[in-house]
Amino acid sequence: MFKVKYALLALMIIGLFTPQAKAQSTLTLEQAYMNVLAQNPQVQGYKARVMAAEGHRLQESLMPNPEAVFEAENFGGDSPRNGSDAVEYTLGLEQQIEIAGKRSKRERVASIEKQQASQEALAGIQATLARTKAAYMRVAIAQERLNLADKRIALANKTHETVKKRISAAKSADIQHTKADIEVSAAEVEQRKAAKEVNIAKTELANLMGAAMLDAGISSDLTILPDGPERESLIKALEQTPMSTLSQLSVLRENSVLDLAQANGVADPTFGLGVRRFNEDDGTAFLASVSVPINIFDRNQGKIAEAKANVLAAESDRQAQRLNLTRQAEELLQTLISVKEEVLAYQDGLLPSAQKAYAQAEEGFDRGAFSFLDLLDAQRTLFDVQDSHLEALASFHKTKSQIDMLTGEYAPIAASVFNANEEE
Repeated sequence: MFKVKYALLALMIIGLFTPQAKAQSTLTLEQAYMNVLAQNPQVQGYKARVMAAEGHRLQESLMPNPEAVFEAENFGGDSPRNGSDAVEYTLGLEQQIEIAGKRSKRERVASIEKQQASQEALAGIQATLARTKAAYMRVAIAQERLNLADKRIALANKTHETVKKRISAAKSADIQHTKADIEVSAAEVEQRKAAKEVNIAKTELANLMGAAMLDAGISSDLTILPDGPERESLIKALEQTPMSTLSQLSVLRENSVLDLAQANGVADPTFGLGVRRFNEDDGTAFLASVSVPINIFDRNQGKIAEAKANVLAAESDRQAQRLNLTRQAEELLQTLISVKEEVLAYQDGLLPSAQKAYAQAEEGFDRGAFSFLDLLDAQRTLFDVQDSHLEALASFHKTKSQIDMLTGEYAPIAASVFNANEEE
């Protein structure tokens, strides 16, 4: 854990505080994570809420303050008690003593609430890291889409030149020249759309890192498709997610609240000790007192009944949470398997076939074996296959980032935020 923490700290120093950081040409995924942990407003909010929960726990662990008592009696009355000759002054302290373990039970509730705040923070930070990974891959895919758009323009221009030569040689009709012009214009429109998508994706990633814009590019090998987890290991990992821990802590909290409610039904005595001065003879005397509320009407029975009902509700919510997480994990795993098969089908079969078909159509068109419509159809098919491949890639990486959150891939990174705070 210490190695992980100091490695992350070193990355933060290198990524955030060196002059070269702003001028870097590429941004790694690890650097993006560190920027998110250091600058994302939501992450800072999660950290603040954990600190607030610790303050609440500290407050609940404190004893009630003693009360200072001052009394003046027997003055301003009828003779012989007119004036201040017969005044009696009392100065003392009173202390309420909590019994039935109220303070320890109250502190336990607050301690569990702090654990809940920590788990909520971990869940939120891991979700933010998952969005960061998805946003990072979205930038990478958008850059690839723009790269393909540039190639499409070059391809459309090449086709346009080929058509022009054939028209000059009186081998093609003018309408083919018009269609070639349309293809070039369409490719330019797609290029502008791709450039806008890059800007939008970079803005999303920059916002997650607490910045307005991202100057750096992304370097990622889109041909590498990481494997998903086995179903058994995924289901087992669900028990360790912050969401599962939160539902367990909720049951513990409600049981602790019930214990506290039952303890609050027991009256707390108040002890007093003081000294009294008598003006009549300048004498003094000590006094002591004990007061205990009589629990006749209010025995905290309403809070006890409420707490019992909340225990049942928390147990039901925990069961529902387990079922919901299992269902979500099953759906994500099946989606990942399906999308990965789709991506591999494009990479291993459809893309090479589409590229081969276009090359054959181009060569055949040059020889006069194929019509311009054949060439245009092959070109559009290639473009469509490339688009569908990138869409499948985006879906794969988005799903993989969500599964990684369930399997705890981001847990060490998220926990490093609180480890650093404890070290401070």
